[in-house]
Amino acid sequence: MKAFLSKCSLFAKTASLCLLGGLALASDDRSETNAALRALHQHQAELAELGEERAEHDEIAQLADTLRQDHAILDEWLAEADGGEASVETGDIAHDAEAYAALQQQEGEAFDAAYLAYQERLHTAALDYLERQRSEEESELTEFDNHLRVTHEALRKHLALIQALR
Repeated sequence: MKAFLSKCSLFAKTASLCLLGGLALASDDRSETNAALRALHQHQAELAELGEERAEHDEIAQLADTLRQDHAILDEWLAEADGGEASVETGDIAHDAEAYAALQQQEGEAFDAAYLAYQERLHTAALDYLERQRSEEESELTEFDNHLRVTHEALRKHLALIQALR
C-alpha cells in the first residue's frame, strides 16, 4: 500500500492535464467556487494533522499525508490562479462540523473507520459540487478552468485511494 500511495502523488499524476481541454464554470461566480475549494483544501490540512496523530494503521497516516500534500499544492495553485485575492469562506463543500467534531473524539480502529468514511463523504460532495459547476459549452481554457479540471481528477484519485482502504 505504501508504494501505491507514494505513486499517486497529485503533482506527478495530474501535471499532464495542464495541457488538456478543461472544465468551465457554468456560472460567472468564480469567487464562490474559489472560496468553496479553498475551504476544502485548507480543511484537508486539519484532517491530515488529525489523521497522522490518531491513525491506528500506517496506511491511514500515509493517506492523510498524501491528501495534505495534494490539497496544499491545489490550494497554492488556486490562490495564484485567482491573483491571490481569494478569501476562504464557507462554501457548498463545507465540511459537516458535527461529523468532524465526532471524528476528533475517536481513537484507534474506530478513528480509522470514521476517518475514511468522513473523507469519502467529503470527497464525494466535492466531486458533486465540481460536476454541478461544469458547462457543456466549449470555451477558451483559463488557468482557473484548468485548476478545476485538475482538482476534479485529483479528487477522483483520492476517492479511489480512500475506498481502497475501506
